[in-house]
Amino acid sequence: MRKVTIWFILFVWTSTVFAQKRILMENLGVSQDKDITPIVLEALQQADFKDAILVFPKGTYHFYPEKAIGKYHAVTNHDNSYKYFAFPLIGCTNIEIDGGGSDFIFHGVMTPFLVENSMGIKLKNFSIDWKEPFYLQAEVLESNALEQYVDIAVNPMTKTEFEGNRLGFVTNGLSLPFLGESMVFDPKTNAVAYNAQSYLLNGVASRKTFDQSLGGNNYRIKARFAKTPAPAGLIYIFKGPNRSNRLAPAIHLTNSSNLHLDKLNIYHAGGMGVIAEKSENIHLNEVNVKLREGSGRMVSTTADATHFCNCKGELVIENCLFENMLDDASNIHGTYVKISELVDKHTIRAGVNHIQQFDYNFASSGDKVEFITNETLLPIAPATVKSFKKINDHLFELSFVEELPATLKVNDAVDNVTWYPTTIFRNNVVRNNRARSILISIRNKTVIENNTFSSMMTSILFEGDLNHWYESGAVDDVLIRNNIFYDCVYGGGKGSVIWINPRMKQTLKDQPYEKNIVIEDNEFRTFDNSILSALSVDGLIFRNNKIIESGTYPKLWPGLPVIEVRDGLNTLIQNNSFEGKEKARIVIDENSSRSLKIDKKQKGFVIDKK
Repeated sequence: MRKVTIWFILFVWTSTVFAQKRILMENLGVSQDKDITPIVLEALQQADFKDAILVFPKGTYHFYPEKAIGKYHAVTNHDNSYKYFAFPLIGCTNIEIDGGGSDFIFHGVMTPFLVENSMGIKLKNFSIDWKEPFYLQAEVLESNALEQYVDIAVNPMTKTEFEGNRLGFVTNGLSLPFLGESMVFDPKTNAVAYNAQSYLLNGVASRKTFDQSLGGNNYRIKARFAKTPAPAGLIYIFKGPNRSNRLAPAIHLTNSSNLHLDKLNIYHAGGMGVIAEKSENIHLNEVNVKLREGSGRMVSTTADATHFCNCKGELVIENCLFENMLDDASNIHGTYVKISELVDKHTIRAGVNHIQQFDYNFASSGDKVEFITNETLLPIAPATVKSFKKINDHLFELSFVEELPATLKVNDAVDNVTWYPTTIFRNNVVRNNRARSILISIRNKTVIENNTFSSMMTSILFEGDLNHWYESGAVDDVLIRNNIFYDCVYGGGKGSVIWINPRMKQTLKDQPYEKNIVIEDNEFRTFDNSILSALSVDGLIFRNNKIIESGTYPKLWPGLPVIEVRDGLNTLIQNNSFEGKEKARIVIDENSSRSLKIDKKQKGFVIDKK
């Protein structure tokens, strides 16, 4: 029976592959000197949106929004708007885009690839870039900490404009009236600058700058900086006001399945590189979010390299390079929706609370969910969705097969547990970016192995949240092994290389939030103290790891312990080594000490039980 099944699957797969029609784009008139957006649509229509391979001859091709398919479109963790799509893979089956090693250059605010309500899509062998970057880049000429100003030379790749005494910029048809969110890079390392958070100019401060032209592309920015303006030689990046700087992700995957991205270079996007939601079975191989060599640019994507919200099946991310983003390399999570009304014994009203999640389709009939208590983020009871009715872009009505739990109340939450993937993140390099390397908030098995991490904040973060981004959920089976962590958490903020930090209002000492996290056979080669900080974990194992002080930078947080465990159960710390100028402190609180197993003969450590 098993042999018959395997041969049947192989027959169906090979039949499907050979049934694909090859459409040679050169026969449709693609050329390097015109807008080929309408030609792509013609090719898809010719194939009836199914069973075809669109093959490009190697070249440089330009795409513009004026003749692109468009619609009002919601993208989670982005700014919703009317959007234009160069490759509208909507309702497609078994479509492959083979770029043949080509450069795809985009102009204006548009989304290069939309994969929506589709299955069996493969994207391979091309690069994505924009003619103009979605940010302003400027070198510091002089800074004055006493008078709180900085003189900058703006890179001419972006045009500037003034509104009164406030500097703004124009890019891709967007007029951004003030500098907005900022980050500081070091051209010597090509990375975010050491202690960069001291130099930032964000939020209200960026709206109240008093700017003046110094002639040419040089300007003086007088403002309130986090601590002090950046010193001469460093590079400021400004990406404009929040709510208008995540408009153009490179690839959006939504409500689709069996998706394969292979050998892609994403040099830039005005948002995330790959954003996926409510999709199943996704494989990224050699999908690089990186700087184009010789471009002079300091930033790749202006948000995450990759992001996966409520996906399921198998998610594999391997052999990728993620560098110089203005946010995380990968964030993989579900969504908590907060209850606003208990309608009857089977029905609630709930909604998404962050504006960049508005119009999100949280659930469908038959989905399994859990009710979550607001204070502890712990489950109350499971349930099955009977119906999902959208009221508006942020509020919906959910009915369940079962009666609501008696203890359920307004401001508790619902977590859709049907939509979580098993995840493999392996053989990747993350470096030089703002924010974290990878965030994990998924309950299915996760393996993170054979990677190299060096981000300005935490490398691996576990953080359930019912306060800001509303990203669920608690992990239950994570293996972190054979990775190298090099000079992480260098941006100036407090944090650990691996930080288990669920954001609940209270922890229950006998019911931890996270479970079964194994960290083994890794090398931590970094300058600062805090390697592991863990809150509310049952079954944390930290063993066979090597920690070496690099001495690359002065320590930012010398008072922090190397390992700290709070409100944990069944923690094992075993056979680790530390090489540094002083002994490495391990701090364990009283509650965690009761079930702690620790090898007291580990090299270079001292144990401090509180």
